[in-house]
Amino acid sequence: MIRPATLEDRDAIARICRLTGAQGRDATGVFGDDTVLADVYATPYLDGPGGFCLVWDPGDGAVGYVLGTSDTRAFQQWFVDAWWPAVAATHPPRTAGDAWLVPSAADPARMLIPELEAYPAHLHIDLLPEAQGRGAGRALIDAACALLAGRGAPGVHLVAERANRGAQAFYPRVGFAAVAADDAVVTFARRLRPPEVAE
Repeated sequence: MIRPATLEDRDAIARICRLTGAQGRDATGVFGDDTVLADVYATPYLDGPGGFCLVWDPGDGAVGYVLGTSDTRAFQQWFVDAWWPAVAATHPPRTAGDAWLVPSAADPARMLIPELEAYPAHLHIDLLPEAQGRGAGRALIDAACALLAGRGAPGVHLVAERANRGAQAFYPRVGFAAVAADDAVVTFARRLRPPEVAE
């Protein structure tokens, strides 16, 4: 069920991001166009430094993913220097959603949490309803953490909206602990163990 994403999965990944982008619910119509959310939070990870994407595919296409990067600092630099300038013109602000999303995408410090040295990797996970409640989330998180540990990352973090109650309950169950919070979001992190070396 879990496999590495291919370039042929790009449209499915963008669709999953859109259909889960409003605190786990469908974000269609929230922003000025229905691709901007994926261009900020999903598809760049298919191209950027340290990027990875694993999909949950029951046999007829991806219905969930975990994606991210093993090097948040390098990825953030690439995002603002190369990725966002290449796509920003296709996402002019039109809605209230755009009014915060578009400026945040251009922020060179957006991904640079204070705890970055201990948790230099980060990830995002999204599942369509048909993939939920079947162990897909835990399996994807475990697979991503194993991949990142294999790359030598000492820790991984993610940011979840406080209003997304499902996410707030899920991450502690899969080994993440809150390391920072404000009125809008909670930053969760998990230490990673490098793979054991056979003697």
